[in-house]
Amino acid sequence: MNLEQAKAFGKELGLETDAECINNIILHAVNLFGYGDIDKELKELIDDAKKNGIKFHECGMAMIDDKCYMCEKFTHTLG
Repeated sequence: MNLEQAKAFGKELGLETDAECINNIILHAVNLFGYGDIDKELKELIDDAKKNGIKFHECGMAMIDDKCYMCEKFTHTLG
């Protein structure tokens, strides 16, 4: 999957930013791709996103406003 495909998919779901679209694909990859294709599809998406200036956190998620909201929510949930 490339960035444009992820954006189109995300926009249909009402997502607003490229990073939100990417994170949505990452989170739901197991439901979107065949098991043997997940790594290939995500690598293609992440490589394309990085070429287009999207930054990723060390956890692997796309950053929004230079923050990883996934890690932030997880940290707040744990206390």
